Amino acid sequence: MTDDTGALSIDFLVGFTIFLLAFIWVASMIPGIMVGLQSYTIDYDAVAYRTGVILVEDPGWPVSPPWESFSDFQKSNMTRFGLAVSKDTPNILSQDKVNRFFCTTFVYPDDYHTRAIFGDYPYGFNISLKDAAGEYQSVGSITPLGYGTIRRIVKIKGPSNATIGTGNYAKYPSFYNKTENVTTHVFSFLIDNPRLLDDVKNPAYQIDPAREQLTINVTDLRATITDYPTAVPPIENMTSTIELVNVRVYKKEGALYSNVPLPASEYPFVNGSSTRVTSMPVPHTDNVTIKLTPYYFDLMKAQNCQIYLALGFNVTPPSTFLNNTQALPDFNNLDAKLTFENVNTTPFNYNYEVENVTQPHLRDAVLEVAVWSGGG
Repeated sequence: MTDDTGALSIDFLVGFTIFLLAFIWVASMIPGIMVGLQSYTIDYDAVAYRTGVILVEDPGWPVSPPWESFSDFQKSNMTRFGLAVSKDTPNILSQDKVNRFFCTTFVYPDDYHTRAIFGDYPYGFNISLKDAAGEYQSVGSITPLGYGTIRRIVKIKGPSNATIGTGNYAKYPSFYNKTENVTTHVFSFLIDNPRLLDDVKNPAYQIDPAREQLTINVTDLRATITDYPTAVPPIENMTSTIELVNVRVYKKEGALYSNVPLPASEYPFVNGSSTRVTSMPVPHTDNVTIKLTPYYFDLMKAQNCQIYLALGFNVTPPSTFLNNTQALPDFNNLDAKLTFENVNTTPFNYNYEVENVTQPHLRDAVLEVAVWSGGG
């Protein structure tokens, strides 16, 4: 009889070896199978870095009109927060975007989470900006003991603005004052968009109404009233009445002239009020402020056009008054073609002359983003 002992021992060893190899293979696969059930660590520094990049290198969306020009009722139109002046100017932030981003009307964390942080994870975060003058703005919660963070050195582009006051009147008396002793006077401004964009190519220093708000202050109006008509008793300066009758905007595109309605959202501020005038005419004593938003310039498709802004005043009694265009018997006689082609018109030019307009300037700042676990 043949002895099978040796063969059985070999079969057992081979089978056991295969079992061990299979067991080791399965055991090595289990961690991969269970990886979705295991806890994991989030790199909060990476999330903070990504958020910082979006904020300081991107202008946000939409771009035209820019997201910051939308009201709180239009927040659904804002897809992405970005603070850069443009995609061509990373690390140079727009003052208008900064003001809107840190306003108190956005809700933390929801409005920011969907437009700046992104992702489904409920992050907690704090975003702050401190400029060289020490001004500090922030949004978010107080940082906990453990969080990821990133700091970015940036510059903030300040806005342009024009203030026309007694200094201008004294320096250019023939420019700002005519000799007509009349009731109706018109003061006009020229905003030459193609020239503004052509004269300065760098967006960091451009005056670009399509991207940033323009501000025009006309001050010390009463001081310009002169040459009262002869009267008994004499009429004193303080007895006169100034009334803003209307504000009109005219566009010249090629050889075409048009009148562009001024919506109530762009109406002026009078005598330092923080509330826009809701209707005209309106009496006032000394100053008018016009703030034109990029949203308005986008509505009238004015990026490649010349724009005239005309303020119509009635002064009683008829007098010589701040006036850099033809005096009219009635403001309603003014139209687009008359405004552009009037040989008597000398509009105030909103341009790169430092004597006319305070130019955009850059100031240093630091933006910091802190991110941690949790939605609070």
